[in-house]
Amino acid sequence: MREFLKKYPWLGWLVAAVCLGASVFILMRGSSSNAPDTIEKLSETVTIRCTETGNEWTMRRGDFEHMLLSQNGLIDPTQGIPSKFADGRPTGVLVDTKDWTETVNRINAMKKRYGRN
Repeated sequence: MREFLKKYPWLGWLVAAVCLGASVFILMRGSSSNAPDTIEKLSETVTIRCTETGNEWTMRRGDFEHMLLSQNGLIDPTQGIPSKFADGRPTGVLVDTKDWTETVNRINAMKKRYGRN
């Protein structure tokens, strides 16, 4: 192997460059801020609205998603987490409807994938 690399040194450099490129790609992909499960994303504050009363409150996204994940079965997009303004009925949804839809779809897909439906 040593003799081969002496004869073709550019090949060694090529292997090193490919490894370095792959490392950079993996690091950049792993630190994507768009990923739904980064610490930054799960630590952000979200606003939740009770669909019955219209009252709003805030909580961390991680706590909100944990409540959705711990509910039995798939999440019904017309319902949500228990609301203190509706005597505990599941009427709390994200104010941002696009974010709500994406969150419900992602969590339902996870539940289906891991057999929690």
